[in-house]
Amino acid sequence: MIRIAALALVASLLASSQACLTAHIARATKDSTSSNCVSSSVSANRKFAIKNAEVFNGSGFQNAQTVIVSNGKIVTIGGIIPAGINTIDGTGKFLIPGLIDNHVHPASCSNLAELAGYGVTTAINMACLNYTTCSQLKGQLGTTDYINAGEIACGTGSVHATAFGVPLAEIIGPDTDLLALVDWTFGTGSNFFKIVAENKGPTVKQQATMVQLVNRHGSFAATHATLIEHCDQAIRSKADGIQYTSPDGLLSTAQISQIRSQGQFVTLTMEFYRLAFSNPALAPVLGFNASCNYSNTQTNFANMHAAGVSIAVGTDSVGSLPGVINYPFGRLLHCELQNFLDAGFGNAEAIQAATAGAAKLYRLYDRGSIATGMPADLLLLNSNPRREYHWVGGVPVGTITAQKGQICDPTSLGF
Repeated sequence: MIRIAALALVASLLASSQACLTAHIARATKDSTSSNCVSSSVSANRKFAIKNAEVFNGSGFQNAQTVIVSNGKIVTIGGIIPAGINTIDGTGKFLIPGLIDNHVHPASCSNLAELAGYGVTTAINMACLNYTTCSQLKGQLGTTDYINAGEIACGTGSVHATAFGVPLAEIIGPDTDLLALVDWTFGTGSNFFKIVAENKGPTVKQQATMVQLVNRHGSFAATHATLIEHCDQAIRSKADGIQYTSPDGLLSTAQISQIRSQGQFVTLTMEFYRLAFSNPALAPVLGFNASCNYSNTQTNFANMHAAGVSIAVGTDSVGSLPGVINYPFGRLLHCELQNFLDAGFGNAEAIQAATAGAAKLYRLYDRGSIATGMPADLLLLNSNPRREYHWVGGVPVGTITAQKGQICDPTSLGF
């Protein structure tokens, strides 16, 4: 079994952090430099085979098999390779699905390229602040696929409303027509809905109403909940997903049990906290108080895992914001996977949380596994594991970032 290599550091956002919020604005509102991120000559209309690789099936690696790809899809697993097609020898190597970053903020073609270079074939953007840019980044052939929430659902006078510059008409007040807001958000091409639980945020009743309305659209609501009190709101509102884990205290056994019984999932972004608590200079930027510590996040993580809560891998990466923060795209996901292993996840369980398991939680049923009919989002790994090949929708990624010799050092990045 392979052990996913650790590389770098992650990004996040606490509701009390004006500086980090402003950094997110700068990243999230930056226009994409091109509506075509790769090249008009890129095509998935090719047929090739990978032979003798051990194929990840969701619970482990099967004995050496052949996988045949045609027109960007997996068409055959096993069997005889047709004559005359390009064949890659996977002997001694491991084939896994492309990785999914379930909480990230790419805003340009270069961001997607960074993600693709590290084997992240799907990026789930937790907030769209520029619908033109979000639209341009969708459906880009040959690079990381882009899935996005709409504008954040936040309250009048809240930190998020102020720092993100949310238009007044989109901020939630006591008399906001929530049905109209949800319908409008999905009318912009948003794939899912983002709620922010915070001081001066939407009430629990409003949050619960929005969750119900979003579910009627056949989609899901993810709630930003950085502190214990905010997580409790997300639990009571029955949000489909909860983003972050609380550094300011421990969730009770009853709260964790309720998360599990309600079928809620959690995307933890542990590497953000590991970075933040390893770099004292970050504390004032992120608004930490005396009750916040990394031990709380670790314990919450372990307790949720032990209780059987569904957990997805995410980073909240925003990239490099000079003079503010540096949370590089792609690299952080590998570091987050290492955190999962350190927390007691098995190798296969950690991979599952960043592939098929995450795809199911985020309702992306068309990806995340190696099966006939699925997109050929594939990584062919050595056992170290340094990637030799990977593909997005059957298109080979031109620049693959090497991992060999790199470590996850939380003090090496930050400002």
